[in-house]
Amino acid sequence: MPIRALILTCLTAGLMLTRASAQETLSSVQRELDRVDKEIEREKDLHKTERKRAGDFENEKAAKLKALQEQLRLTGGKIDSLKSQLNRAKQQKAGFKNQAAQFQSRQKEFVKAFSKQVRDMSASLKKDFPYDRDKRVSDLEELATAIDNGVVGVEDGLNRFFSLTQASLDFAYDTEVYRGTYHGADGSDHEGSYVRLGAALLAFAGEDAKTAAYLAKVDTGYVWREADLTPETRQDILTAVKVAQGKVAPQLVNIPFQAPKPVVAGK
Repeated sequence: MPIRALILTCLTAGLMLTRASAQETLSSVQRELDRVDKEIEREKDLHKTERKRAGDFENEKAAKLKALQEQLRLTGGKIDSLKSQLNRAKQQKAGFKNQAAQFQSRQKEFVKAFSKQVRDMSASLKKDFPYDRDKRVSDLEELATAIDNGVVGVEDGLNRFFSLTQASLDFAYDTEVYRGTYHGADGSDHEGSYVRLGAALLAFAGEDAKTAAYLAKVDTGYVWREADLTPETRQDILTAVKVAQGKVAPQLVNIPFQAPKPVVAGK
């Protein structure tokens, strides 16, 4: 091959290689540019997403802050309301404490007056009809002492006092007959039966059908009458006992009864 032709061939091959290399370089650059563009777009999308997320976060933060401020405002209102209620409660407590102190003071005065009333009734019973008198007096004195010592409360004390009072009232309407021994004025003892008509009469009839006596009320209290009884009075007492025992038919009997002298006003 001639030299010229060889040279041309080499030049042609070199140009082809150079052109191929240039084309390869341009393609690589274009691909890199495309990649960079895609990265830029992706970064833009990420930036856009982050901005949106940041915006949503700011909006959410603002909403939460607003809700928190509203909650703080409501809490402050509740605290103020609770403070007002607390002040009213303190005032009510002070009022109740004052009322409780007044009530306790009045209760103490009532207990004192109540105890005195029970003792006054006990003292009056000491001059009352002597039948079972010691027990009735003792029950009232024990009740008064229990009230003073606080062993018995006011309500329970009132209930017991009313029960004892009712028992005294019932006692005044009871009638009974029972066996017993009568101690005469001369010191002798007589077996027989007693008859009691309420709180008006207590009489004794001996088994010998001769001894008779009755309890008479006088200015100084009660005394037994036996020595100066008329035969009629003695027989009336014996009959009254038999009627009470059911040994004879019911009948009207003259009951010996002696009332104390009336007290004249001004004396």
